[in-house]
Amino acid sequence: MAQILQNSDEPSAVPTPDAKPDYSNPAFNSIPAFVRTSRIVSLSADRVSGRVLETRRTINEAGTEFVDQLVEVNPDVSRALTHGIKSASLLAIGQRGEVYFSREDATDEEKGSALWMLPPTGEAREILRHREGIDSLAVTRSSLVLTLPLMPGTSTLEESNTVAKKRADAKISGVLHERFPVRAWDHDLGPSEPHLYTAPLPDLDDVDGAQLELEEVELPQAPEAVDEWRLDGAVPSHDGRVVALTMSTRTGISEGSQVWLASLDNSEPARKLFAPAGKDAWARAFSSDGSWLLVETELPPLAGQALGADLYRVSLDGDSAVLTAAFDEIPSETVVTDDDVVYVCADRRGRGGIYRLLPEGNAELVTPDDEFSYSSLHWLAPEGKLVALRSSVAEANQTVFIDPHTGETETTARIVPDLELPGELTEVSATAEDGTPLRAWLALPEGEGPHPIVVFAHGGPWGSWNGWTWRWNPWVFVARGYAVLLPDPGISTGYGHKMLSRGHDAIGREPFTDILTLADTAVARQDIDEARQAFAGGSYGGYMANWVAGHTGTRFRCIVSHAALWNVESMARTTDNGSWYLWMTGEVEGDGPQIANWSPHESADAIKVPMLVIHGDKDYRVPFGQGLELWQDLQRLSPELGHKFLYFPDEGHWVLKPANAQMWYETFLEFLDTHVKA
Repeated sequence: MAQILQNSDEPSAVPTPDAKPDYSNPAFNSIPAFVRTSRIVSLSADRVSGRVLETRRTINEAGTEFVDQLVEVNPDVSRALTHGIKSASLLAIGQRGEVYFSREDATDEEKGSALWMLPPTGEAREILRHREGIDSLAVTRSSLVLTLPLMPGTSTLEESNTVAKKRADAKISGVLHERFPVRAWDHDLGPSEPHLYTAPLPDLDDVDGAQLELEEVELPQAPEAVDEWRLDGAVPSHDGRVVALTMSTRTGISEGSQVWLASLDNSEPARKLFAPAGKDAWARAFSSDGSWLLVETELPPLAGQALGADLYRVSLDGDSAVLTAAFDEIPSETVVTDDDVVYVCADRRGRGGIYRLLPEGNAELVTPDDEFSYSSLHWLAPEGKLVALRSSVAEANQTVFIDPHTGETETTARIVPDLELPGELTEVSATAEDGTPLRAWLALPEGEGPHPIVVFAHGGPWGSWNGWTWRWNPWVFVARGYAVLLPDPGISTGYGHKMLSRGHDAIGREPFTDILTLADTAVARQDIDEARQAFAGGSYGGYMANWVAGHTGTRFRCIVSHAALWNVESMARTTDNGSWYLWMTGEVEGDGPQIANWSPHESADAIKVPMLVIHGDKDYRVPFGQGLELWQDLQRLSPELGHKFLYFPDEGHWVLKPANAQMWYETFLEFLDTHVKA
C-alpha cells in the first residue's frame, strides 16, 4: 500500500487543479470549474502530539464523485497522507501521532468499512473491518474507544457481519420498526444499533496490521418512562478510565438527551451524571485531570420559548455550575485546555469569533475583530495555541493557529487554489419596524450598474450569513452580473437572545419584515436596479421564499424555493424531527403567536410571479411532500406563470453530488436570467 497511503518524513507536493484558459476567473465564471474546485471541508488535531490534519475534497476524473484526502499542515509546509481514488474519513489522531481513518471498500467477496491506522512513519495498515461501518473513534492514553453498529439480536462483530451478509444476499431492504422515528435527515434508520467498545492501542511497529481485540462496554439500562434509549455519543477521559455517554431518549415522538458516566473496564455500572429538566444535554470534553466534564445543554424550541444553549461544568459526583450565564450568544464548538480554560466558537453580527469563558459567566473575544468566522476548534498543548478553520463570506476555509493570549493568528500553507472574487463585498444597515438594528452583506458585481439583485434568505431558521459556503455561494451569481443581498433578520444567531426571540413563533412576521426592510435599503442604492429583483432561499429560507411569494405581489420578478416548508401542519406530521410537532401545530396552551398561523400554503392563490421549486426525494427533515404540495398548488392555481420543478430522486436536504450541484446552479441561473434579465 506504499503508493496509496504513506507518512514519510519528506513533504509531498499537493497538486491543485489547472485553470482553464477560456475563463478569466474559472472558479466563478464557469459552473463546472466552480464545482470541481478543491476545498478544505474539515480539520482535526491532537492536543498531545500537536499534529494537525485537514480533509481536502477534490473530484474524480469523471466528475461524478468527490474524493476526500488527508493532508498534514503546519505554518511552513503541507504534505498529503492519503492518495488514490478512495475517500479517507478521518476519525482521530492518537497521542503518539498515529492517524486513524476509515475507507469504504467493496470487493467481490465482501463489503464494508475498513479502519486504518497510519503510524507517524511508515505505511498504513488495516486494523478492523466491519460491514456496518465505524460510527466514531476516540483515542486515550491507553486505549481506543469505538462506537460500532451491530445488527439486532447479535452480540459480536462476527455475528453481526454474518447476519448483514445474509440480509444483503437475500436482497432484503425492509426494516420492522416499533418506535419513532424511522429515518433522519437523508438516510433510513435501522436495523443496526450502536454498541460501545474499547481496545488496546495498536502496536505502531506491527507491519502485519493485527486486528483490534475489542471488549464491549456495558451501556446503561433505559429508564422505565423512556420509549427509546440509544447511544448518541461517547467522550472518554484522557486517561481512559471513564467515558461520558450521551444517551438519546424518546417518549412518543418527543426526543431528548442526557449524560451518563460509565467505566471503560466495566468495573462499575453506568450512572446518570447530568439530565437537567426541560433541557437536552450532550457530553463535550473532559478536564485535563478528568475531574469534571464540559456539558452543552439546549433549550428546545417550543411555543413561547426560543432556542437557547449553555455550557455547564459538571463534576463527576454530579455537582454542576453554568459557565455561560451572562454570555448572550449560542456557543458552538468547544475545547478545554490543559489549564482547564474553556474556549468556544460563536456567531457575531454577521461574523464569528473564538471566545474565552470568564469566571463570572461572560466571555471575552480572543480572535481579532475582523470579518471571519471559525469552526473545527482544537487545542494544541505543545504550542499552547488554538487551531481552527477560518472563513468569511468572501474567503473559503483555511487553517489558522491562534495565540489565545495575544489573538495573533498564523495561517498554514494553502493546499487549495486561491479564489479571485468577481466583485466586492459591502455591508447594508437598516432599522426594523420595532427599532431593532438590522444588517446584511451585499455582494456586488464589478462595474457601476445598476445591477439586478437576488435576495438570499438563510436556513436554520437559527443561522447567519457569516461564512463561506459552496452550496449557496453568492459569488457564482455575482460573476453572472447579479448583486446578492444576504440579510440576517429576526431569529438569526450572533445578535443575542433577543434577536433569536424575534419571530420565533411568528416566523412570517419579523423575519419577513426585516428582510424587506434590508432589501428596501439595498435597492435604494444607485448601483442596484429596483425594477429587477428576485428572491431565493433553502430550508427555512425556502419557507421564507414561499411566504414572500404569497405576500409581495409582483415586487420580485421570480422566486426560487429549495427544500422548503409549504404546509406547516403536514410538515409537522411527516418530518423526522418529532420534537417540532407541538411547536409547529399550535397544540399548546395560550393565545400568543403560533407557527401554525403562518403557513405559506394558505396564500397560494396570491402568488403572481413564476417560481422554481427544488426538492430532493431523500429529504426527510423537510419531506419531499412539501415540494410536491407546493408544485401541485402552483400548477392548479397559476400554471400560466411558467413555474418549474427541479427534482432530485437521489438527493436529500442538500444537493451533494457534483453533477447535481452543477445542474442546481445552472438551472437556478437560467431561471433568473429568463425572468430577471429577460
